[in-house]
Amino acid sequence: MSENIYELNENGTVCGLRDRVYVHNNGLLHLAVQCWVMNKKGEVLIQRRSATKDKSAGKWDVSFGGHCIEIETGKDILIENVIKEGKEELGLSLSSKDIIKLGEIRYSSQENKNQELLGIFLIQLDNEQTFIFEDGEVSEVKWIKPEQLYDNIIHNQKEYANRLGAITLLKFYKV
Repeated sequence: MSENIYELNENGTVCGLRDRVYVHNNGLLHLAVQCWVMNKKGEVLIQRRSATKDKSAGKWDVSFGGHCIEIETGKDILIENVIKEGKEELGLSLSSKDIIKLGEIRYSSQENKNQELLGIFLIQLDNEQTFIFEDGEVSEVKWIKPEQLYDNIIHNQKEYANRLGAITLLKFYKV
């Protein structure tokens, strides 16, 4: 299934929408979001990617995220895509007031075929949440302290997706 995502110029400005496969095949910079979900204990939620995913199958990854697809004119591309991805991957019903922006990072993988400007976000949950993952992207989730996750990433790299570097942005956020 074809999907149009936001292509960016080298300055990070949106150029327009372009087919996801074309963007990846040509190593074009594009917009994506990553979101960390944190509970009141200061633990973050990580997800195990489905075994059927084309990239990082079966590996532990950020709470949720994805490429930014077209949204309604006048709305914030990043925020709207965080809301969409949270619903799709974990069954969360989010609004813009639930979302805290931690920063942005550039990410490159697949021999520079995947060039992303990642908006990094945080969602803090007030209570124990039931997660629903019906779209087949997530196989399980678990809570973990950020320090333990960081240590696990360093010592067990093969178990984790390679784009978890944004975990360092959580160091500056206090519950």
